[in-house]
Amino acid sequence: MQLKSNDRTLRQILSSYYFFIPRFQRPYSWTQDNVEELWEDAISDSSGDYFVGSMVVYPISDDTVAVIDGQQRLTTFIMLLCSLREMADSEGYEPLANGTHIFVERTDENDNTRFVLHTESSFPYLHDEIMSREMAELASDVGSEEQALSEAYKRINRYVSDLVQAVRVDPSVKDDDKGAIIHRRLQDVRDKLLGLRIVFIEVGNEDDATTIFVTLNSRGQDLEPADLVKAHLLQLMPKRTGLDRPLEKWQGIIDKFDASEATLDMTGFLVAVWRSRYESRITSKKLTKAIRKRIKKAQAKGFLDNLVGDAELYRQVNEPTYRRWDKNQDGPVSSLQFLRDFQISQPMPLLLSLIREFDTKHITLKQLRRSLQAIEDYHFCYNVLASKTSYGGMSAFFSRRAIDLLNASDSQARAQHIDDLVKELGKRRPSDAEFDEAFVTLAFTEQQTSDKRVIQYILRRFYQAFSGSDVIDFDKMTIEHLMPQSASVGEVGLIGNLIYVSKDLNGNLDSKPFVAKQEILQSVTGEWIPKEILEADSWDADSIRDRTQSLAVAARTKVWRP
Repeated sequence: MQLKSNDRTLRQILSSYYFFIPRFQRPYSWTQDNVEELWEDAISDSSGDYFVGSMVVYPISDDTVAVIDGQQRLTTFIMLLCSLREMADSEGYEPLANGTHIFVERTDENDNTRFVLHTESSFPYLHDEIMSREMAELASDVGSEEQALSEAYKRINRYVSDLVQAVRVDPSVKDDDKGAIIHRRLQDVRDKLLGLRIVFIEVGNEDDATTIFVTLNSRGQDLEPADLVKAHLLQLMPKRTGLDRPLEKWQGIIDKFDASEATLDMTGFLVAVWRSRYESRITSKKLTKAIRKRIKKAQAKGFLDNLVGDAELYRQVNEPTYRRWDKNQDGPVSSLQFLRDFQISQPMPLLLSLIREFDTKHITLKQLRRSLQAIEDYHFCYNVLASKTSYGGMSAFFSRRAIDLLNASDSQARAQHIDDLVKELGKRRPSDAEFDEAFVTLAFTEQQTSDKRVIQYILRRFYQAFSGSDVIDFDKMTIEHLMPQSASVGEVGLIGNLIYVSKDLNGNLDSKPFVAKQEILQSVTGEWIPKEILEADSWDADSIRDRTQSLAVAARTKVWRP
């Protein structure tokens, strides 16, 4: 591998080369905090000759190099120069503005005017809106990268503006001297910026540069595995003239995730997809190596196309209301919503596989509903109710089932995989004693709210199981304490004292004594009221404990039966 390393100033670097940022690099993503840190360390608090890290490049022509590492800093340096140029122009310091601009845009040896920095991903926004001295000519789509550039440039402009304004309001400076001092301050900042020192690493070709890129970033914290996977895929799929379908597809996935109300992580998505298709025990740390080993040039396009399709499913699974489900598909929606509400991610590979197989008509709605219900019920009993921790074994379990389902040869084999899944999840639940012990200790009052969400879920499942109604708007329902919370009885918060009723009915019941509430409940139509409440002769602490025990058994044997 050819490699040259030199300690150079930013002035030397910008004067010697034109820079190109390849499309497989990360989009510009520096925050205002990153910009602030650079300004304070390298400009505001620095006396000059400040070291700002390394830059890795490889040649793509006699005068142009592609940037492999250091593109975020380089882009920010260019924006700083643009801001200083704009301020010099607005203050009437044309020579200073012109002298600064040559580090942003200059003529090459063929007398063609070129920007010193050209980046594919943010074209034309960076070039037209920030680097150019002319009015913007091309319409720029403003995506996440353009927004990041805009916010960073605003912060930079504020620093430069504050520098000028500090001179204007300084009472110790004579008005006649302020212009010269502003000019000197702007020039000093520019020269300090151009004097920043960089370890400039030049490698011989793109393959060497990519090796350096992956080595540098896979050992540090700068890049996520998703960034490295992107670099690998785009290297395998060069863009065609005027078209960059691979990059558009990758960016389309990111845009889809950014638009979601759920927090969707690209690396987490790639791990889930890989676990659903290839390997059950892959981790994010090993993901890049696994993909580079398995996905070669011949497989790259198919793999990326699969990612595009799976990204849609991934958002549907994480944001159940995003998908347009049919009216008869409320069961799968409810199961997915449960997993989201309780932040359960272990079965994600299998969820992807199930929805994928359903959409391709390889499994039926009944099989999908049965599978999702089994997953929901297992996690409720094991994780939510019994508060037991599922370790890595369950992640591998779900991943193996996902891969088996994907590779099943026919509908009979898929049906058998689903039967095995349901049976195995049933065997892995807590014991009856563990279930009952956890169930009878659940409590909810205005002062004791930690179990509220779990109790709401349980009451909803009871309502669905025993009401006989297919259409229930739980958003219009609330928890009613049969014995008022004002009673000084320790059992008042137990689930045996609770029922689910409409908000209107809850208001009518208010804090009335049980006898008055029972009379109202006996006259209710259109809502399911448990029979034991309507027929109770009295209601006290013993009644609450007895009903709590009965509900535990009913929950285990009728609602969440294996």
